[in-house]
Amino acid sequence: MIDPRTAAILMLIGGIECSLLFFAAGAMRRKTAAWINPPSLFWGIGTSIHVLGVLALLSQGRSSPWIGIIFANSAILLGQLFILAGLRRLVGASCAFRRYAASLLAYTLLAVLLTFRFPSASLRVLMFSLAVGAFYLEGAILCHRARSSVTGPITALMSIVFVLLCLFFLARAAFTVLEPQASIFSRNPFNAATFAVSNFGLIAWCLGLILMQNKRTERELERAIDEKAVLLRELQHRVKNSISVIAGLVSLESSRLEDPRAAPVLEALQGRITAIAELYDRLFRSGETELVELDAYLGAVAEGLFAGQAAVERGIALALALEALRIEAKRAVPLGLIANELLTDSLKYAFPAGRRGSVRLGLRREGGELLLEVADDGVGLPPGFAVGSGSGLGLVLAEMLAKQVGGSLAAGPSPEGGARFSVSFPEAEPA
Repeated sequence: MIDPRTAAILMLIGGIECSLLFFAAGAMRRKTAAWINPPSLFWGIGTSIHVLGVLALLSQGRSSPWIGIIFANSAILLGQLFILAGLRRLVGASCAFRRYAASLLAYTLLAVLLTFRFPSASLRVLMFSLAVGAFYLEGAILCHRARSSVTGPITALMSIVFVLLCLFFLARAAFTVLEPQASIFSRNPFNAATFAVSNFGLIAWCLGLILMQNKRTERELERAIDEKAVLLRELQHRVKNSISVIAGLVSLESSRLEDPRAAPVLEALQGRITAIAELYDRLFRSGETELVELDAYLGAVAEGLFAGQAAVERGIALALALEALRIEAKRAVPLGLIANELLTDSLKYAFPAGRRGSVRLGLRREGGELLLEVADDGVGLPPGFAVGSGSGLGLVLAEMLAKQVGGSLAAGPSPEGGARFSVSFPEAEPA
């Protein structure tokens, strides 16, 4: 049969290991979670105090009763109360500081009375066993309550571990009543089993509590990510609505203008605003927050522009040759504006005097880069035309936006006999 003191020393070593593990988990959690004082820090403090209590308990018979009995028992109980405080913090239960303080004070006073006024080792062991049993019972209840905030079977397993330990210490109390003890270190199977079971239980619920904290943190992070996504979608929706209102106001002012030179300027501005609004509308409807289907977005911008300028009624057809691509939303905005500017210029200059024709919008991978192009079969470019030399505002804006996405704007004749403008840019965002 193992000596109770040897079992207590093994429990002391296990307590030190668990204390270090709790402090390490607490330090990591302070860096990665929203908790200022995570539960594992309470558990680390509790197991440290528990270790001091066991160390003082081992000095029983060799030191003053105030250290070997009173301090030892009170420290072990105080450590358990810290562990319960951390568990209550994990499950979101209210602080039970007053109840815990009153319990510790009452226990300490009874220990003093049973040591000096009415000396009885059996009653002290009985009181200690009942106190530890009450600790495990409350731990089981708190683990059961944690099911709402901690997912997985870990809460049920921890509840079972605490209940089994509670039952053991209640049996320990019953054994003490039936067979009075001279000391908790008396050589008998139950005393040795008390320290052995406590040691195994300590290691089991140490690992279990850390797993519960990790599960709780995972759930909190998932909830934060979901809330962020909802807020971002709501922001996108509000931005889209605000931009649509601005586009509507510009359209209203454009219809009221009498100066024929000002109306086209406002119409061009409305097209740019609408191109941006289309992106936020797609992000909101798709539920995406960072990526957008560039082909679908550019196609919608082109179709909206052709509908707004009555291009079909003028006999100008739109042809789309868009390869399926997904790109960051912040890069899609300038690309949508580029397509809007190039298509607008094509409708404005390529088909004068009621000329009919077609405009092609293309997007494809070419030579390790992406190529966005607008080509028409209109009148073509004037002799000596070069991008950047005397170009209108639309081309100047397109050239600036091309540089913003890490690309360049080029112009030349199209295979259809008209003009062709293209922007080549890297698929990945430039570093």
